[in-house]
Amino acid sequence: MSRTLRILTIFMVGFPILHPLLSALVFQLPIRGVVSIALSPLFYLASLFWVMSGIGLRSFHHWAWYTFGIAQVLAAYFNALILVNHSNSDFKGFAFVLVMTLQYLLLRIVSREIRVPYLFPKINWWESGIAGIHHLAVDLTPTQSGVPASKGQLLDLNPRGCFIKTPLDFRLHDPIQVRINAYGQELVLSGKVVWNAKSTVTHPKGIGIQFGEFDRALRRKVRVLIKYFNQQKESSGGNTALPS
Repeated sequence: MSRTLRILTIFMVGFPILHPLLSALVFQLPIRGVVSIALSPLFYLASLFWVMSGIGLRSFHHWAWYTFGIAQVLAAYFNALILVNHSNSDFKGFAFVLVMTLQYLLLRIVSREIRVPYLFPKINWWESGIAGIHHLAVDLTPTQSGVPASKGQLLDLNPRGCFIKTPLDFRLHDPIQVRINAYGQELVLSGKVVWNAKSTVTHPKGIGIQFGEFDRALRRKVRVLIKYFNQQKESSGGNTALPS
């Protein structure tokens, strides 16, 4: 997890305390308005989804993206009610636009941070199988669990993780090594399993792997591999599977 996302999840978990304080400051609420927030069932519902989102994102649960979306909608609606019913600000429109802008920026940042191969691989929703998707053959070697070494197909890759199609089930957070031999390079990338994706309309059955820290030399090799992989993916137009 990046430092940015880690900091944001702290604010999400602290929503029940931070929101009334920030609302009082930005919306210029009287004491009565702050008390109304604390007594509102909608406030506790929104707080529940914000806390769930913070915890889920820190644990790399893919459902956290959806709870985060619900939390955003509830917060926007609740902020509008606060402005209409309790705000003493002379610039209510500006205050609302400011808050919505902050929510939009938060949405963009979280979207960029978690829409990565190991949680939301870039696979067209109609492509539920390996046919038609550019991929590389890889070797998977769990380093602790009893799952045997096996082969898989790498479907999506970036410096922070990858998504690999495999029929096997792996335990979450188990360390694993991915051996890739392609484009004249042989790389062994270490990481941990953070998602077991079941076979659905939107995703093939596989695992999401978050990489650990790379040294400079390996990081450079990974960037080169990603460059060639993405070029092949674009040139194939997503219509031809090209194993290594």
